This record gives sequence, structure tokens and C-alpha cells, in this order.
Amino acid sequence: MQLTLRDICKTYPNGVQALNKVSLTIPVGMYGLLGPNGAGKSTLMRTLATLQEADSGTAMLGELDVLHRKEEVRKTLGYLPQEFGVYPHA
Repeated sequence: MQLTLRDICKTYPNGVQALNKVSLTIPVGMYGLLGPNGAGKSTLMRTLATLQEADSGTAMLGELDVLHRKEEVRKTLGYLPQEFGVYPHA
């Protein structure tokens, strides 16, 4: 499935703007997400995995609205972060 992101934004309560209008289209295939520390990679992945909310924007996985149809997304998308544990302080 193609992944299409449009203007995804996320600012944390401490004021850190992790994602600022991120837009991209990833066609079917296997890809890596690279960037320096603090670039927003983990924030983007947690948002796409429905583990946190975006402040605004749209994310489509094929015809599936990632930000609004979370239960369906969770049946389709797998997420394995570098650090073990999905929930903080667990």
C-alpha cells in the first residue's frame, strides 16, 4: 500500500515542534527512515502506528485514513521500534 502524508504537525506540551508540515508519498516497497537525533523520526513513526496523535494533517495508508480509523490501521500496520516497550515508564 502507498503511504501518503500531507502537512503532518506535532508539537509536544513542552513546546518542542517535532513535526512541521511533513508531506511525502512512499510507494509500495521497503524503505528506511534516516535522520539525525531530534529530527522527528520516532514521532512520525509513533503517529503512523497510532500510538500518539498528530496536531494536524492527513495520513493515508492506501485508502485507509491512519489518523481517524485507528482500529483498522492497527490490523494492517506493524511497528517495531529500536527501543523495547511502546509505553513510557512501563
